[in-house]
Amino acid sequence: MMSQPPLELPFQIATLVKKYIAGEITPDEQAALDEWINLSERNKALWAEILQGQASEWASTPLRSYDMEAVIDTIHHKINKNKKQHLFIYGAVAAAVLMIIAVGLQYLKVLTPPATEMEMVVIGNEVPPGTSKARLVMANGSTIGLDKDGDSSFTEGKDVQVQQQQGVLSFQARHNAKEQPSYNTLITPKGGEYKLVLNDGTVVWLNAASAIRFPNRFSGKQRAVELTGEAYFEVTHDPQRPFIVNANGTAIQVLGTEFDVKAYKAAITYTTLVNGAVRVAPTGSKGQVLQPGQMARSGNGGLSITNADVEQVIAWKNKQIILRDADLRDIMEELARWYNVDVAYAGDFKAATGLTVEISRDVPLKKILEMIMLTKSARFKIDGDVVTVLPFR
Repeated sequence: MMSQPPLELPFQIATLVKKYIAGEITPDEQAALDEWINLSERNKALWAEILQGQASEWASTPLRSYDMEAVIDTIHHKINKNKKQHLFIYGAVAAAVLMIIAVGLQYLKVLTPPATEMEMVVIGNEVPPGTSKARLVMANGSTIGLDKDGDSSFTEGKDVQVQQQQGVLSFQARHNAKEQPSYNTLITPKGGEYKLVLNDGTVVWLNAASAIRFPNRFSGKQRAVELTGEAYFEVTHDPQRPFIVNANGTAIQVLGTEFDVKAYKAAITYTTLVNGAVRVAPTGSKGQVLQPGQMARSGNGGLSITNADVEQVIAWKNKQIILRDADLRDIMEELARWYNVDVAYAGDFKAATGLTVEISRDVPLKKILEMIMLTKSARFKIDGDVVTVLPFR
């Protein structure tokens, strides 16, 4: 059921809802409907709203085939009426389903699409999502390719055991280690991510197009790493040795906590605290302590703190893409990193705003772009690893 093409899925769900209310749903159809309901809290909320609504009117409305252009126009009209364009993909198609129900459009069969529907098709090759892959640059300059399948184990120097297993790289040092720590760098490409366990037990999830420089074992009075790109940290508690992340001239100091650091743009760092406490200090500043649920924007000596949408910030770590009320260019920037593509814009393209994308990171790129096209924000053409964004006409 959930593998239906994105243009069909809302209508499939709307059909199942009607059959449920009419008492005509089969066991297999009920299982498919239950699967969709349980995919997200939004779906559950929509289901409750449907059950409280005009069930008798729904049941008495005859099924009929739909006109794709009319449906798209209706959805687009309702989106504009709300002054925001919302896009809930697969696991959250509730908005589209609600619109279909509201205007009484039920799905019977897909007719031969009108010519205008061709505008809703992404032209070009399919692009798969990113995978667990990275490369480890050792202190001696040697490089090791890493992925989720190749398990290996080796010793760095005399004191540190390095292990790669199922997409996780871990370092373990002997308790009586005497050698000076050596610094390694873990690098993820566009379309890659990787999990790192430091020798103190701190876990680091490294997002696409990112790098972290770290010692193979911590020594001294602090634990310090350097980050470019984005990473999520679960820091092992050690009050005697604070953990410090240095990113774009900002030092984030913690004792034991969970937080996200995003430093893709030069000189700008975003730190989002999930739990615990961190001090964010741009160069030349004493910094400020964040509370859980807050985000700090730091750079060039400046620092501002706001409340964060934590679910959105850490979605990538949870295998999701969540961008709410976003500019299309920001969405494409996120997709470019994960799907390892370059994005080009047509000369007269003007980016739409207020878009919301919520989807698994395992979905092929074409499916996401097709759903964005439902909002009539843009058209897309894929040529190899280049996605061209075109005005919607």
